[in-house]
Amino acid sequence: MNELKLRVATRKSALAMAQTTLVAEAIAAANPGLTYELVSMTTEGDRRLDKSLANFGGKGVFIKELEVALLEGRADIAVHSLKDMPAEVLPEFKLAAVLKREDPRDAFIARGGVDGIKFMDLPAGARVGTGSIRRVVQLKALRPDLEYVPIRGNIQTRLSKLAELDAVVLAAAGLKRMGLADQVTEYFSTEQVLPASGQGILAIETLSQLRHCEGNSPKQSIDAILARVNDSESYAIAVAEMAYLKALNAGCQFPVASFAEFSDASTLALRGIYWDESSKRLLRAQVSQPLDACAADSVSQARAAGIALAQKIREQL
Repeated sequence: MNELKLRVATRKSALAMAQTTLVAEAIAAANPGLTYELVSMTTEGDRRLDKSLANFGGKGVFIKELEVALLEGRADIAVHSLKDMPAEVLPEFKLAAVLKREDPRDAFIARGGVDGIKFMDLPAGARVGTGSIRRVVQLKALRPDLEYVPIRGNIQTRLSKLAELDAVVLAAAGLKRMGLADQVTEYFSTEQVLPASGQGILAIETLSQLRHCEGNSPKQSIDAILARVNDSESYAIAVAEMAYLKALNAGCQFPVASFAEFSDASTLALRGIYWDESSKRLLRAQVSQPLDACAADSVSQARAAGIALAQKIREQL
């Protein structure tokens, strides 16, 4: 009897491969008899490391090639870091499932690693590397006396910048998935630095049109296969955070972020920031939404929370 095989599109970077393997193993474990094949590729975002994302296309540069593979039938699903995805996917695709969220916080790594100097103890003028304008506006609110240096590249490339910088700031989730948490000096709380929308969430993208995984008869639908690994709470969180970005028409060229969490079993709390360039103010807002992540209308409720949060920001402009 033939096996069911799922072809999984992924970026070639070490972190992307590790994250995609994590997702693929979870899918295989939840679907006995299913195997997988990684279809790796280099995206435009991986090739153009000399420019900031805001200068050549934004978040979509990390997913376009993977989506082409889906359209051409070379892959059945694609795995992304949700924070790398646009606020709204194209009509041909859908966010089919997400895994349970990993640590969403930003991590501070000083020269000296775990024994390095803490962020608030850095001397004035210290140089801190980050590729995120979202981080910069929030870090400046805490320490306006530091120099923030733009950096890009994979995790190891960014960590190597410690040879010339005093510290770097990276997403905790990626460090943990790469087994590098022992290099973290400290973690920023979400009150200090609000994470990027979708940070820590691994997203599984498929074609909107229902497809089947080839192999045993009868065929199994991709949707049914992925439903077995979808974390309903993290999915609601993903929808709310991305709805906020969409409502503000914001991408990576804007210092904007949202962070949702369940304050109790039936209440979604959502916080957001937005940098208003005209007034030079960092705007903040928050909303709470009654929400049962397992209910049929949970997605629409989560989306409404994101839209409501964006409206609270607009009222401050």
